[in-house]
Amino acid sequence: MDRHPDDHAPAALPDVPPGLDHARLDQLQQHLGLTRAEIVATLTTELARAMAGIDSALADGDLASAGLAAHTARNSALMIDAQPLLQRLGAVEASARSGNLQAACLARDAAGRAWSALRDELPAA
Repeated sequence: MDRHPDDHAPAALPDVPPGLDHARLDQLQQHLGLTRAEIVATLTTELARAMAGIDSALADGDLASAGLAAHTARNSALMIDAQPLLQRLGAVEASARSGNLQAACLARDAAGRAWSALRDELPAA
């Protein structure tokens, strides 16, 4: 990804645990009538697809598409109230929508770490 210097980069968010809300998973399971495994598989697929979309868009310098992919990923993360990932994806979306490629790339790096931690936690949910 081509990163251009910019004085308006957002403050870095501290690394935090993935924050999977198990109670929220219970609610989804009851509401949707799906097994936890089905919910986890769907969310994992959706988030992986959206994160790949962010990466592709940022690599192309397409901030509009990066913002849309980040918004899509936020919707999936919101389903399980994964706050650390939600916060970082919000920073990606905001940076992309403001036209700040460097900040969007930095925020994507932080979101990637939060996604990795959450992805590791999901199979045990």
